Amino acid sequence: MEIRKAKPEDLDQLTQYGMNLLKQHSEFDTYFTPIEKADEIYRMFLEGCLNSENKVLLVAEKEGQLFGYAAGEIQTRSPVFKVAQNGYINDVFVEEEFRKLGIARKFLKTLKKWFESRHIEHIELSVLAKNEIGIKTWQKFGFEAYELKKRVAIENFDVE
Repeated sequence: MEIRKAKPEDLDQLTQYGMNLLKQHSEFDTYFTPIEKADEIYRMFLEGCLNSENKVLLVAEKEGQLFGYAAGEIQTRSPVFKVAQNGYINDVFVEEEFRKLGIARKFLKTLKKWFESRHIEHIELSVLAKNEIGIKTWQKFGFEAYELKKRVAIENFDVE
């Protein structure tokens, strides 16, 4: 099993994996239901990662078969903060039959090295509040909640 940088010929499979992630998110919360052409937009995001200085797109491959991917990027924070940039993990996806084999950990090790090579000192990610497995998984890798986002439907916004 090899973790390597993605190539253009990987994009069809990676786009499908991205759609799987979007589906999982929408099952947790319909607020994340993708639009009809989400696959085209997602493919453009992935393609933009291929040759970017500030983004990385990784795949897990064995004997020519892809079975997962991870995407990360460097984000610039508001200029009012001393920490000017952070690493951000966009996605980590491993096909179900290949989970619990340490592949996600290998992705994260590779992402960590990539962030370190760019002198990044903090890494962030987002996990849905209803995704209890995801929350526990990320905690195992040292991630802690530091900010809470809140949402309200306009008809339920009680300001009276």
